[in-house]
Amino acid sequence: MTSMESAKLNVPVSNSRLSILIVRPDRLGDVIVSTPVFEVIKRHYPRSRLTVMVREAVAPVIRGIPFIDDVLIYDPEDKESRHSGFKGFFRLLSDLRQGGFRIAVILQSERRIALALYLARIRYRIGPFSKIHSFLFYNRGLRQHRSLVEMHEADYNLQLLRRVGIRVGARNIRTRVHIPNQVREDARVWLQQQGWNGEPLIAVHPGMGGSALNWPETHYIELIRAVLKEGTTVLITGGLAEAALLERIRDALGTLNEKAIFYRGARPIDFLGGLFSWCSLVVAPSTGPLHLAVALGKRVVTFFPPIRVQSAIRWGPYLSDESRAAIFVPEAYCGQDFECRKQLCNYFPCMKSLTVPQALEQVRRHLQAAVNEETSSTVHASSAVPVISSRVPSVERQAFEKQESKPELN
Repeated sequence: MTSMESAKLNVPVSNSRLSILIVRPDRLGDVIVSTPVFEVIKRHYPRSRLTVMVREAVAPVIRGIPFIDDVLIYDPEDKESRHSGFKGFFRLLSDLRQGGFRIAVILQSERRIALALYLARIRYRIGPFSKIHSFLFYNRGLRQHRSLVEMHEADYNLQLLRRVGIRVGARNIRTRVHIPNQVREDARVWLQQQGWNGEPLIAVHPGMGGSALNWPETHYIELIRAVLKEGTTVLITGGLAEAALLERIRDALGTLNEKAIFYRGARPIDFLGGLFSWCSLVVAPSTGPLHLAVALGKRVVTFFPPIRVQSAIRWGPYLSDESRAAIFVPEAYCGQDFECRKQLCNYFPCMKSLTVPQALEQVRRHLQAAVNEETSSTVHASSAVPVISSRVPSVERQAFEKQESKPELN
């Protein structure tokens, strides 16, 4: 262990008004599985000011989470953004200095941000030791070897908090998002305008960004067709980049289209969360909307490849009760760690081996379970979807400040 790895933080836990920055300017799913870090830090530093650095596209479902005080937008790929380009780097540096951050927890390691944190003289810079810049700019790094996939991504994130003396058990903290009540109401009105009558609704999100192997498009179509024929309304969702996929599904369904609702992602991401909040079940592959559904407390049916770095062990639904998810993985012992070898693999295309009847059986089972839960908990609806709350965030923060702090730092 190096000297900077073994260094101890000199932070008074109970009385300090710390300014802490969490860095995760990544995609939707990556940010959602990072939200347990927000809660754990706020519980250990109840009087701290917690700022989260995320992309603009993700911010709508992050703002309003009770554990977060502020959101710092970082979108350098957008040429119009504040931190884009050479001058944007110095604006980022200025924002970091003005924030007065004493601790930065970097969940996604990026050289540009790491350098800015270093130059901003943030005292404790915590992150995974992996790339060269992490050894140069982090003084509280931790070797993790995430590519070995020994735990869930959320647990890897929580493991970094050991560098500030915080330890928490795996899957003890759920993921969270915040969907404003008005957005939920707008989503309900939109669904009704599309013909939804309030009966059980299943969402199917068939697309993904390509970070993992997906279930075949034809299988999604067969599953949707089977569910529609059983009389259940299906909400088929996709991003703007998936418009062609949704159009192909629409064409394939033919006359069954009148029973389906299509949403093409033209609004901010919290609207998709609003739509999911009215669904009993969500079917999706390894993609951000899957984690959005899980954070909303929804049952899910999902499909994952056997490739190690893409596996459900690291990227699957983060649940303490695994019975709320049906996770399908091909029985293909391809032994691949990083990417599919396609035609060179004897099991290719393995995702096709996950059959529609198998998936349909789980869809039926989880839909019935969800309907039973909704029926039995009507009186307690606010606790059935705990991440959607009408309480002012400061009320929950005050509750944290009343808790006895646990000083674990020297």
